[in-house]
Amino acid sequence: MSPVALRRLSLVPALLLSLGAMATCSASATTHASASGSTSMGSTGGGSTGGGSTGGGSTGSGGAGSGGSGSGNSGSGGSLFDASTPDAPPDPDAACGLITVDAQTTPLDLYITVDTSSSMFGTKWNGATAGLKAFLADPASAGVRVAINFFPLANNPTCDQFAYETPAAPYGLLPGNAAAVGAAIDAAMPDGFSSPIYPALGGAILASIQEAQNNPGDAAAVLLVTDGQPDGPATTCGSVNPDDPAAVAALAATGLAYNPSVKTFMIGLPGVNQTIANQIAAAGGTGSAILVTVTNVQTEFQSALATVRGQALPCTYTIPAQVAGGQVDPGLVNVEVTPAGGATSILPQDPTCATAGWSYDNPTKPTQINLCPKSCTALKALGSAKVQILLGCVTQTT
Repeated sequence: MSPVALRRLSLVPALLLSLGAMATCSASATTHASASGSTSMGSTGGGSTGGGSTGGGSTGSGGAGSGGSGSGNSGSGGSLFDASTPDAPPDPDAACGLITVDAQTTPLDLYITVDTSSSMFGTKWNGATAGLKAFLADPASAGVRVAINFFPLANNPTCDQFAYETPAAPYGLLPGNAAAVGAAIDAAMPDGFSSPIYPALGGAILASIQEAQNNPGDAAAVLLVTDGQPDGPATTCGSVNPDDPAAVAALAATGLAYNPSVKTFMIGLPGVNQTIANQIAAAGGTGSAILVTVTNVQTEFQSALATVRGQALPCTYTIPAQVAGGQVDPGLVNVEVTPAGGATSILPQDPTCATAGWSYDNPTKPTQINLCPKSCTALKALGSAKVQILLGCVTQTT
């Protein structure tokens, strides 16, 4: 790549950051939220510019067991509630005038990029593509905005991340976009000679940043699927060795550090270098790669996609209109959680998030309700849970 092109890649992040901070977590309270992602989500939008390829710091995420109350929903390693017995919901007939409003999480923009090197041919490709189509058709994916691309590019061994930015099937809301994404999958063929993860991931992050900017408040994530490790497209891309796992991890860390932030998920098919896949996922803020074995590629891959969908959805909800409009005081708001098949309980407010609970983004003029990290992790571990906002009764606190 020429020095001019390299300067272009290094300058774009500064340009993006100069546009100012944009909200990465918001929501509209219209339908109930599910930890597995089965929500109805908002706006559309597109775009194909932005991003960069310089390194950044990495963060990791740790999993926790499930919590909550009621039969069949207890677990280890984490809980929605710190107390052994969480508070019961207010009485709907109480004099405080209880109003229940269903909540919805932030919309998710997911860019999927799939390895089409020749090693993917056969069982792995057939199982992965069948799993992808099942994910697209899954009612729990409704409202997720999905795009898909493949690497390497046909007859184009390029280091240019911008060449990988435009997806084979552009972003669109599911289920409406399932046909276009499915057609792109059918048109792809695993016949490449290398796995140029470095430019492919860079291009995916560029597209994700632009999509999130076009849809302020959306959560953005890249899902990279491979059975190998970084390989090519050249010995060096400028001054970077594209085969160096640290260079690829630096791209993932850069995406995570952007505002809007982009997380990087990794699904490793049989043959993947697990250490490298984990390194990239950790730098992209998703902890570790999700591995698929040879036992049942289609079923395991579909399960892995559902895990990505659930983990990518943030634990942030928009303040109901009654509170935003001043009809209900912020001190008369409670958050109710009902695990699938479990008992309903109130999640207490904890402004410091030192314990399990929730907090406002702004205590005096709130626009969002944010679950504290401990509760968010536990909620996602439940697999599916209904979250509702109760109005009119004094807020229960820790």
